[in-house]
Amino acid sequence: MRLLQGRRLATKFQTLPFSTGCGGLGRSNEPARDGPAELRHKVRWVLKKSGQFSTRSRWFTHRGVIHKRLRTIWGSKLPMKLKVFLWLVTHDKLQPGAELKGRKLKGSPLCNICGKQETVDHIFFRCVLAKFMWACFKEALGWDRAPSGWQDFLDNWIPMGCKNYNAKLFLLTIVLWALWTSRNKRAIEGKFPTSPSELLFKTNAFLQRWMALLRERDKVKIMEWCGAMRGRTESFLMELKRRPPENPFM
Repeated sequence: MRLLQGRRLATKFQTLPFSTGCGGLGRSNEPARDGPAELRHKVRWVLKKSGQFSTRSRWFTHRGVIHKRLRTIWGSKLPMKLKVFLWLVTHDKLQPGAELKGRKLKGSPLCNICGKQETVDHIFFRCVLAKFMWACFKEALGWDRAPSGWQDFLDNWIPMGCKNYNAKLFLLTIVLWALWTSRNKRAIEGKFPTSPSELLFKTNAFLQRWMALLRERDKVKIMEWCGAMRGRTESFLMELKRRPPENPFM
């Protein structure tokens, strides 16, 4: 047992971007240098020119490799709690029901809205609430389709270097945050939304709270998108008034 734990620890350590002066351990291609042995074998942190470890530089890595997207997120205008939130999603550290069940912790592995297995992709893209949110954005902003999963979301909705990247990152992260906080309200506090449209209002409230952090040109773009969404929401509510559904989530 101790040998197994030791091997696991060694494997985990090797994923960290440390380097020795003699070319071992880590991701550095730095050649061996002449000089005293204590200098040649000095451990360095390869993500910093100084060689000194910093918590901030560790944020930019994923499994020991510099992650350009995480570096961009860190430098964005998102509030800190949303930067941490995206870091957790990227490193698969969120705790949906299926993950809790796999760790034999308290909680149901099923979504409390649609009864399907609750994974991160389910919460953000496949639950009926998430599908409603993305369908509204699809109709209002003229998308061809809605995102189907986390990797699809990254590759096709906020690819690195795309037009209006900062504004898209800000808006769509807040949509994910609204879905996540709504899920926590249901799972932890037992508070369910009375209508799916509550999530649209919740997203708008978060935008109004944090939009002051943005640069002016990004504010203008998000206000344009919000105007389109407002029109879509108003038409949806008018339709509900004319023909109230038996199940507000369908």
